[in-house]
Amino acid sequence: MSWFVYLVTETVVYGDEVLKKGEKGVGMCSMAPGIMEAPHGIMYVVPEEYVAKVHKDKRQKRACASIVEDAVRSYFGITL
Repeated sequence: MSWFVYLVTETVVYGDEVLKKGEKGVGMCSMAPGIMEAPHGIMYVVPEEYVAKVHKDKRQKRACASIVEDAVRSYFGITL
């Protein structure tokens, strides 16, 4: 498994829900690591082992969105 951060790059309306440009989502997936274009955004995928290392380095016991974002930033050398 891998972890991803999805960054919305264009505002989109899904029924009653509005996803605004700049919003982010975090989760797990079975995709290989990399940066992929996705509908209405960009998906940054990092290996689960790398996220676990970042959690351990920060002395966290559980996965949380902010540490997954930190892992993506350091893995790809980017600013989200």
